[in-house]
Amino acid sequence: MLHPLVLGAVAVLIINDHVLKARWPSWWTGKLSDVAGLAMFPLLLQALWEHVSARGERSFRPSRTVLVGCVLVTGLCFSAIKLWPLAGAGWQWGLGVLQWPFLLLQALLSGRPSPPVLPAAHTLDVTDLLTLPALLVSLKLGWRRCGTEAQRWCSRSSFTSRPAP
Repeated sequence: MLHPLVLGAVAVLIINDHVLKARWPSWWTGKLSDVAGLAMFPLLLQALWEHVSARGERSFRPSRTVLVGCVLVTGLCFSAIKLWPLAGAGWQWGLGVLQWPFLLLQALLSGRPSPPVLPAAHTLDVTDLLTLPALLVSLKLGWRRCGTEAQRWCSRSSFTSRPAP
């Protein structure tokens, strides 16, 4: 998650969603968010998985299987959200629930009443599937990291005479 490309994707996602889309809404600002999100989200999922999996384990190694699973899950969920109205509605409400605590804090700090939970804006758009190749950024960065970390782990372990699985 700390790779410059991933951090750049997060920055682009935040700036695009909170500044560029409001000032210059267009086809391009929508696709820019999709590309940035697809480039970083599988690595976020993998990081969360690794954080939970590594608790208490002394010999933790990143897994290419987990990485590929995260990339596939991200691509499938993204496709469903963009093509299937029920999945899109679930996304709208899920994102609305995640945004609500921040909106509540903002309301409390400004003396306004607490806002209701509302669905986030979302558009079903089959052309958003053109951004799916951005998943290759996550795959390439994660693949290289898994290989490097596995090599480091094997060189530190007592099983250096056997090849890594």
